Amino acid sequence: MNKLLLGLIFISTVSFAQELKLQKATKQTINAGASPTSTTNHVLELKKSKKCTFTIDSVVNVYTQKAITFTVFKLADATVLAPGNPVVGSNQLKGKGVFQIHFASMKNRGGGRPGSPPMNLVVPIADFTQGAIVYYRVGKKKKQLIVESFEELETINAP
Repeated sequence: MNKLLLGLIFISTVSFAQELKLQKATKQTINAGASPTSTTNHVLELKKSKKCTFTIDSVVNVYTQKAITFTVFKLADATVLAPGNPVVGSNQLKGKGVFQIHFASMKNRGGGRPGSPPMNLVVPIADFTQGAIVYYRVGKKKKQLIVESFEELETINAP
């Protein structure tokens, strides 16, 4: 009887396993412009191994608790982001494969010109230092995927 009960618990935990698996989470800062503007681009790469339809409801910054605007790509070839990888709506995620969620945060430090913030003034930014949460649905079930940290890529300093 104990083995039967243990088997049912194991089967139930496997059947409710997460449909999305986080492959990697990266961020890259780009500094550009005469009045230094910094943009930090974030990419979440998710692998979907089950054939089911799901929707992404929101991506929330853990620090500010605010939802942010995002774009979803389905990768035709998981090794490269190319024009062949279509942008898909957050409610059209079907089939198996690798999906990427892209979002960005920006800050402007000012150039010291009249009417602009003083030079070297650090403007608060909706930073993702504490992570992000992806809220999604599979059928009627609400789920979440927690991203605790992002791998930092090399900063790009453009003219």
